[in-house]
Amino acid sequence: MDTTVVIEKIMDILSMLCVLVLSIGLVYSMFKKHALITIIYLVSILSIELVAIFGKVNLFLFSVSYYIHLFYLGYYILVHLFRRKKRNFLYLSLLFIIPMLLSLGFNKEISSYQSYDRLLYILCIIILLIATLFRYFDGKLFLSNTHITIFLTILFYFGIDFIIALTTNYLINEHLNLVGWIWLFRAFCLLMFYAALVNLAWKTGKTL
Repeated sequence: MDTTVVIEKIMDILSMLCVLVLSIGLVYSMFKKHALITIIYLVSILSIELVAIFGKVNLFLFSVSYYIHLFYLGYYILVHLFRRKKRNFLYLSLLFIIPMLLSLGFNKEISSYQSYDRLLYILCIIILLIATLFRYFDGKLFLSNTHITIFLTILFYFGIDFIIALTTNYLINEHLNLVGWIWLFRAFCLLMFYAALVNLAWKTGKTL
């Protein structure tokens, strides 16, 4: 069997597993009547994954999905853990929507696609996660072992994805035989990330 076909089949399987994990997380969150922001977040990410599977062009969903990730994780860390004011967080969120809008406006062709906004959002998430871990190890924040594992998993994913994002233009324009395994590795890490996110949503529950 051709290598490209194998890679595409594995990618399809991983994509469906991502949808399955998010669907389970969403159903559980709705059944347990978790915080509305958690339900909206899971609905948004699940919708993006479905569009990515059945839509023709999904590359530009990167901008939208990474802003949503930053918004949710930022809200959880800054408002829920660090006890910052919701109003200040919302002002900051409005500011950070600008890179996404610029990316959607200027990235017209896939061949010339650049992911500067994605890099910015990933970097912000990494900084938030590292700040959370520093506070924990400094004794200023209490986190369970499960939460530490979840945060480390999320940090690992975004660390890997930041490196991949630096070469996005090359990866999307090169033949799948050469770069397919990199996309597969990212897809597997994405699955682990979604599993960690769903776990975080379960642990957070109604307290967010």
